[in-house]
Amino acid sequence: MPDISAVNSASNSSSPRLHIQVALAHAKRDELLRQRWQNLNNARPWHAHSLRVPKQYTTGHYRCWLDSSTIGDIAVSEQYGDAVEGVIGMKRATERRTVVHIVQSGGLSLTEAGRTVQVPPGMLCARDAQVPREFSYRPGTRARVLLLPSETLADTELDRLPTLTLISQKAPEARLLLGQLHLIRKTRNDLSPAGVRAAQRSVLQLLAGALMARGVSADSVFRPSLRTAARNCVEARLLDPQLSPAEIARTLSVSVRTLHRAFAEVDESLMAYVRRRRLERAREELIALDGRYTVSALAARWHFADVSHFSRAFKRQFGETPSSLAH
Repeated sequence: MPDISAVNSASNSSSPRLHIQVALAHAKRDELLRQRWQNLNNARPWHAHSLRVPKQYTTGHYRCWLDSSTIGDIAVSEQYGDAVEGVIGMKRATERRTVVHIVQSGGLSLTEAGRTVQVPPGMLCARDAQVPREFSYRPGTRARVLLLPSETLADTELDRLPTLTLISQKAPEARLLLGQLHLIRKTRNDLSPAGVRAAQRSVLQLLAGALMARGVSADSVFRPSLRTAARNCVEARLLDPQLSPAEIARTLSVSVRTLHRAFAEVDESLMAYVRRRRLERAREELIALDGRYTVSALAARWHFADVSHFSRAFKRQFGETPSSLAH
């Protein structure tokens, strides 16, 4: 068996399957791996550099395969491979690119300035390809990777392009995107040029919609987006007795620490926001429903410990007692 090999085995020219294999015992295995990847990607921009197999792997072979296709200006690849690491970032590129990783198994780690973000199976990660980061794929990682010119995404209604943003693949907007990608993959070779352009527009719009609606930034520059997502979650679940920082963090696929760090930059903590919004909703109901709820019933409805606690918090917030509005 050769030290390194690549095989093209495609049923059509738009989606070649590429196999790479490197003997782990070879003295120059990393050099061979980088050379082969470079040869395969000379025809298009590439965002991975300094590829290497982690040192603990010394026997057998490193193997991976790659199915490549395009949707207009969007390069799409289906990837599966063993553990590999290196650096990503298109520092010399004349055109900015956005990369989207849709991880299905294994996992991806991204490290910048000593901070590591994990992208486990079931997550979608969108990032600026120009920003250099260390990366590491776990063994057996399967992922769909999209590489697109950033200006095509900027042409949508997305206000800011992602530096590093995470979305759960279970989110409705992400599910629509994944379904559309699957359908395009099955029909790509039969599409007319106009159909390809329409397919590209649909992918861009769905991706932008998912980023705007569900994106949670893993970058400090985008902490406002995390606060917005958390507040939206709170608004949808104000009546939920289980609403807590841990539950909100789970819904947004971030840690509780990351959530609290985002709110530490503003004057109002997350739970202070929850308390204020519950008090505001209670006041609205006191006024609009004209005695339908008693003060004690409202205290229970909006999850305050008792009437006294509710009344004190209400007066601090509005300068009047709830009983003064209940008559």
